[in-house]
Amino acid sequence: MDQSNHIPSCLPGVRLIESEYQRFSFPRHFHLEYHVGLLVRGRQRYRHQGESHQADAGDVLLMAPEQVHDGAGVDGQGYQIRVLAFDPQWLDDASRALSDDRQGSPRLTTSLLRDADLRGQLQGLHGALLHGSRLEQESHLWPALANLLEQGSTLRIREPEQGFDALTWARLREWLESRLDSPPSLDELAAFCGLSPWQALRRFNRQCGLPPHQWLTQLRLERALPRVLRGENLSDVALGLGFYDQAHFSRLFRRTYGAPPAKLRNR
Repeated sequence: MDQSNHIPSCLPGVRLIESEYQRFSFPRHFHLEYHVGLLVRGRQRYRHQGESHQADAGDVLLMAPEQVHDGAGVDGQGYQIRVLAFDPQWLDDASRALSDDRQGSPRLTTSLLRDADLRGQLQGLHGALLHGSRLEQESHLWPALANLLEQGSTLRIREPEQGFDALTWARLREWLESRLDSPPSLDELAAFCGLSPWQALRRFNRQCGLPPHQWLTQLRLERALPRVLRGENLSDVALGLGFYDQAHFSRLFRRTYGAPPAKLRNR
């Protein structure tokens, strides 16, 4: 069955398109957005800028706005693809953040990338866009976008060389501790530090070895552990620390401590 679903994200300017095609072939067409497709299954043949290409499962396809192309399965076989659509103005702003305001909208230098690390990053981002919080979506988005544009465009990424200074980290940690029940977005975190989202994310990673959403989840679990051992109501613990529900809390707790909270408490 040929089908395509457009899925909005928590992030303005970014959406996910999940598509599966058995017989449908795209005529020559263009988009007004940047499209980044990950071929999940099958193969796709397409023509772009006068040349024919074939993408296999795991390959990443890049299309700039108004670039004319087509697309079809190979040998009558279907394919499945997940496409990230980026608003051009959003990507221009993102590119400036990634390059310390040295460059704007990037010029794509290829329509096809084969890279296992990039594939894994995009898979993580797709999962976050489907099921994750805004902070989790943002934490996956920026590294994937930086890797993608570093490999497939003229943009040159500017990496922060260090984490936060001691005073900023102390203030940030105290603020995050106060937001355990309502984690901030990456934009909020960046504004608190006076940085761009990309700079804040990279400095955070350099500071503690985890992206913000994972660090906050671990901190919430550490705060939950003594309350669980004291025998507090698990639903109250979960909701009080900002987990979606008790089931979500129990799943993360078990993955971290090796046993669900009720069983650990009984021991």
